[in-house]
Amino acid sequence: MAAPEFDAALGGTEELPFSANSLKFATSRSIEIAAMTESILRPSKTKLIFQTLPVHMRRRVMSHNCKRLPRKLREGHLEQLKKSGLPPKQKRPSRKYRRRPGNLLDEYNRRQKRNVWLETHIWHAKRFHMVERWGHRLALAPCDKAFRMCYRATSAHCLLQDISYLTPIQITGPVALIKEMFSSLTNCVCGLGICAQAYVTGKREGTIHLYEVNSYPFGYIGKMNFIWLPTDNQNKVLWLFVHPSQTKQAESALTNMLNGTSTDEHDVTIKKRKTTNQFTEKIKFKVLPGIFNRFQLTGPNSHAILTRTLKCVNEHDTSEWQALLKGKEDFYLKEKCDYWQEISKASSPSQLPPKTVVGLVVKDPRLSRPSHRTKAKYENTEPIPAQSLIDIPNEAAKSPLWDTNIYDVIKKNRLTNGQFIAHITKTQLVPGEVNENDPALQSVPVVLVQRPGSQEPSIKKLGYGSGWDIIIPSGYSLQFWQTFIMFGARSGGLRETESLAFEMGEHHIPPDSEAGKAEEKRIEMELKERYFKLPPSKRVNYAKLGVNSPFICPWKMLLKDWTSSSVDDFFILRDRKLLDQIQNCVMNKKALPQMVKSESCLVAVYIKIKGKGTLKRHAHLCLPQPGDDKTIKTLFEPHHEDPNEKLRKQKRITHITDMKRLRRRKIKLKKHKTSATNGIVARKKSALKEPSEYVKLMRDLWVPSSINTVRHLTVREIIGFITQGGFSFSEAQSCGVGFVAYNALSALLKTGQNKILVRNLTSRKYRLGSLQITVP
Repeated sequence: MAAPEFDAALGGTEELPFSANSLKFATSRSIEIAAMTESILRPSKTKLIFQTLPVHMRRRVMSHNCKRLPRKLREGHLEQLKKSGLPPKQKRPSRKYRRRPGNLLDEYNRRQKRNVWLETHIWHAKRFHMVERWGHRLALAPCDKAFRMCYRATSAHCLLQDISYLTPIQITGPVALIKEMFSSLTNCVCGLGICAQAYVTGKREGTIHLYEVNSYPFGYIGKMNFIWLPTDNQNKVLWLFVHPSQTKQAESALTNMLNGTSTDEHDVTIKKRKTTNQFTEKIKFKVLPGIFNRFQLTGPNSHAILTRTLKCVNEHDTSEWQALLKGKEDFYLKEKCDYWQEISKASSPSQLPPKTVVGLVVKDPRLSRPSHRTKAKYENTEPIPAQSLIDIPNEAAKSPLWDTNIYDVIKKNRLTNGQFIAHITKTQLVPGEVNENDPALQSVPVVLVQRPGSQEPSIKKLGYGSGWDIIIPSGYSLQFWQTFIMFGARSGGLRETESLAFEMGEHHIPPDSEAGKAEEKRIEMELKERYFKLPPSKRVNYAKLGVNSPFICPWKMLLKDWTSSSVDDFFILRDRKLLDQIQNCVMNKKALPQMVKSESCLVAVYIKIKGKGTLKRHAHLCLPQPGDDKTIKTLFEPHHEDPNEKLRKQKRITHITDMKRLRRRKIKLKKHKTSATNGIVARKKSALKEPSEYVKLMRDLWVPSSINTVRHLTVREIIGFITQGGFSFSEAQSCGVGFVAYNALSALLKTGQNKILVRNLTSRKYRLGSLQITVP
């Protein structure tokens, strides 16, 4: 027992206990503890609540909105605001703003009347530069300026592009009649026909070059893909996928073939012939824009992304659209699921049979979406069976996707993202757990189309650009798109489409078609506007460089200069056998074979620069002279005279004088403000039209609108032009694709040379380049 101690403050002798209750002690000292904590956290009493935040968080409260502060600091912040005087209460948002979601949807629908929006438009509009092309509002390029990353995606990873702007055209009828009809719209020398055995079974997708009725080799419409439906019926169904810039022309050609008369505008010796009525009676076609969504996945990793995303359904489920098709046709779900599992073991889509068509029924892609963005990788270690790389099962291409009667049902039963999240969080036993066999989540029919990539190893790496196209019903675009993105696919736009075509040595839109001519006009307008926005001191003087058409390639003028007769129209050579002969002649430096209508013919070429230098668009391809290969380092284009230079200076001085006079009149008019100056006002208004006329005149003095010759404009004769040039990442050097006149190529080979000279429009330097013939 403790000895008693005397303490006068406690009233005398008191006994102290051996232990103390810490809780009671802390409660009795709570005021002191709070004061001590206050002094530690706020050593200076002048600081406000938000000043105690880290520097990177202080930016949040600059709007004086307490909800931007952490929850534990909001109450103290409001107390400090009350002491200093609360800001006036904000005005209640207008009714229009409160009803913004509904009005926003109406606004979206109104804005789509002029240009069609794809289903992924909102997703792209937040991340891409958008442009108006071919009646659509399309993504041009990502805002992150990742040009090389997009190339790496095509070569080593996966590039994802939305090509749903392609217009599907459904053609129904007997195969024999369809073959006869397309014999007038295509030509067998350009490749396999539309009814080739490799395509008509539906196992593979084909490609054709479509022309106007009986107008080959003129009247080119475009290159388009097609798929036959694998049915045993007498009437078969053919699906054409047409570029939107070629849709009207293709539809017109089909209509003329079925209903009207046809004639060859370029050969008057061929008489008009009337199409037989059996075409009209037995062949029907429909243009169905927007009925499908089509995504293009390019790169070796595209196979792994599809494997991780697509979970096959191997038996019929309770989906309403499957109930509609039950008993109509057997789609062999189990066999196709087994085939997909076999080919999923491939490490790249280039290992599979080219142009393979696989129809699958898959589960909702949101079920396989990862929680955070990851990269789908090839993890299979087992070798793929060789039989799977050769044979395609007969039932692989069958798919319920081609039945257009089920689309309304699929859209009706589709769950939006909000409904999907609410479903998996509120209706599941474990909130957030995904049940793949949930009957509320319907299955989705899709069709996969393999793309083999580059097949010319002499120009590009074999298999570059290979990948998959996936066709899905409308309404499910974002569900698949976002899942592909979460598995590591990189999105691209129209710029990446042109870049991919350039890297593969292909031509994006050939200039001998109406779509190609319209594209050249668009590029010309853009380049002109960019050029004339520069001040005169910063503009390239093309006249002194010997360039009279810097913004567009004058193909007709080029062909006219290389022949003795006038050229009304031109065409690009697509005869594969003849192109192979020309390539052999170029390699062996032999003379070209004789060809009919050679005066109107352009040949597609692929150019590689020897040594330094970078090719640019519209560069000149020139005919070398003997010995130029030895003196190429000192070969320059001499300076040319600019005949309009003095006239431009005089016009500019006169224009400045007139503008000063108009300015003085304006000041004088403001001072007097009398009705007696009406005549001056009239003269002033008429004078204000002068600047627009002046601009037109000056532009024509800088770049003439009409030209007389192209071939003999420079010291080396021009034989062609580059349509797309730049540094090729796949070749690690400067390359370009372009066209040369057939007669000019013949003149080149007659000199015993197979190299050409190349000169950019903004340079006087000539460079040596190698020449290869390509198939457009």
